[in-house]
Amino acid sequence: MKKKENQRIALTKRLLRENLLELMKKKNIRHISVKELCEASGINRSTFYNHYSCPDDILTEIENTVLEDLETIWENEYAKGNWPLNKRIEALCTYITEHRDLFKLLLRDSDTSSGFPALLMNATHVRMTYDQVFAYAKNEDNKRLMTTFLTNGAYFLIRQWVLEDIPKTPKEIGDLVNLVATQGWEKQK
Repeated sequence: MKKKENQRIALTKRLLRENLLELMKKKNIRHISVKELCEASGINRSTFYNHYSCPDDILTEIENTVLEDLETIWENEYAKGNWPLNKRIEALCTYITEHRDLFKLLLRDSDTSSGFPALLMNATHVRMTYDQVFAYAKNEDNKRLMTTFLTNGAYFLIRQWVLEDIPKTPKEIGDLVNLVATQGWEKQK
């Protein structure tokens, strides 16, 4: 009986996730009501409230799953040793390509200080990406400034690539971010 119950919960959550993303294609999550989401998903509100308190909870769950997936990719690749910046960005962009519709929703927000952009940019795998660049930083102020520049620059480059469907491969984006990120560091020495 418990297995059937677990399958029912998993199905309910999947329906809610899928329908939330569909509704988000039409409007901001702030304008999606529990009632509207339940109707779209074919479940009653009491079932919804057994698992979540609001639609934002579902979005947070989706975002956390994405971050966990990326952490796994980074940990597996980073453990192999020397992993250059362009390959790190390429791995991120490959994942984004595989989940392009989801990322179009997650990256719509241009405010990098909150929501998914802030979670993504402060994730461990993003921080690890700058290890090799920090070797060139002469002091802590330069390190902080370089982090801001690289993080925001890479985010907006990738965001534009996704939202505008720019026909570049993940490898091309990785190489471009690497070029921009490393071009001037040699002159700083």
